[in-house]
Amino acid sequence: MKKQVNPIIAAVILIAVIGGVLGLYTKGLLGRKKGQMGRPGGGGPQAMVPPPHGLRTVDVGTFAGWVRPGFVDGRGLQARFNGPSAIAAAPDGSLYVCDSRNHRLRRVTPDGATTTVAGSGPVDCLPGGFADGPADGARLFNPSGVCVGRDGAIYLADTGNHRIRILRSGRVSTLAGGPTERDALGFERGGFRDGPGPEARFCYPTALAVTASGDLCVGDLGNGAIRKVTPDGRVSTVARGAALKSPTGLALLAGGLRVADSEAAALLDVTGTAVKPVVLGQLDQPPRRPCAVCPVPGGGMVVADAEWHAIFGVTATGGCVLVAGFLPPQPGPGYRDGTGDVARFGRPCALAWAKGTLYVADFGNNCIRAIGGPGLDAAAWQASLESPIPFGSRPSLQGGPEGGGPGGPGGPGGGGRRGPPGAGGGAERGPGGPGGGRAGGRPGPGDNSGAGRPLGVRKG
Repeated sequence: MKKQVNPIIAAVILIAVIGGVLGLYTKGLLGRKKGQMGRPGGGGPQAMVPPPHGLRTVDVGTFAGWVRPGFVDGRGLQARFNGPSAIAAAPDGSLYVCDSRNHRLRRVTPDGATTTVAGSGPVDCLPGGFADGPADGARLFNPSGVCVGRDGAIYLADTGNHRIRILRSGRVSTLAGGPTERDALGFERGGFRDGPGPEARFCYPTALAVTASGDLCVGDLGNGAIRKVTPDGRVSTVARGAALKSPTGLALLAGGLRVADSEAAALLDVTGTAVKPVVLGQLDQPPRRPCAVCPVPGGGMVVADAEWHAIFGVTATGGCVLVAGFLPPQPGPGYRDGTGDVARFGRPCALAWAKGTLYVADFGNNCIRAIGGPGLDAAAWQASLESPIPFGSRPSLQGGPEGGGPGGPGGPGGGGRRGPPGAGGGAERGPGGPGGGRAGGRPGPGDNSGAGRPLGVRKG
């Protein structure tokens, strides 16, 4: 006769065995050193791979303005902007800046002095206004595109008014576009029509580029189109629909146009009426929401990404390098000057190249940033992509400037300034509807919540 085991004793033994196994397992987990993880095959510890960071061969500084919004003329950091949304360089090195929430056009001289060139009426409010006339009496509504003609004329995409304006000899006039039906909030809806200037219609025009012949290329955001405006104001459509969704950045190429389309999350080349995506490679995380493009020496392009708050470089063959900023899983928007691997941006949305320096309209930080250094050359990007360990792809998180790691704004790593207030939704209403904002466009006055939106507007 077999001896029966007391069930209570068996249960106690089983619990003790399970407790011992769990104890050893827990000890093993807690005993791992910070920053290590097991290899997939069960091998020894392995260092965690840091996210991609920008180049240590470029330097980022604040050229004009400060993180706190406002409307003040002055030199350098004394000036105040409120949502700078577009930027263009003049032949003398001066910068023209669309100060969108202040409904003004500003000028920044090469030595950093900011003055107001055009616009009047209340600032930091919705809506703006519309009036032609002397520059200091003209009214604008969220201007978000600007370029300089060879004759010195300044072209403006007056986004909230759905018009193309021109500043010449101290006066603002309307080159193309006209009044449209208003919505329930009293804002013009925009429209779509080709024809002579006064008869043509746009829907939230944004990016501008002027050709050698004087024709103006327009990114017509609300219509998902590229439009052309001749010097006498006649408007025609170059391309519309299909691959084009939200053209927010334009740059001239030999025989064509490069478009940053933030909603399509792509760079597009437009040749004639054909639209072709640009194939990017090399980088694990290429631009997510490209909203601006700008040519640089060596045949490359710089791209501003308003969702990842970073600046990328693209070679003529499509190779992609992270120039400044750092990518997820690190925090998104922030503010910090320094080398490209530690610099932080807050929805950069426009770019301009002047006399060896790249200027960035840093919308979320209400300032103009300047980037310089040997890392701004496309030939250097190509060389880095061909090297065994491309610079700018995954540099170490350790050893930032003066021993401080990148950290967050005002956080660990030292030296980081506090970023601008809040990423929660804005309280203002955009001209397209409450809170405005069509996903993927440029940042807007009614949107403080994420990757750029088109100046507080929405499509349709």
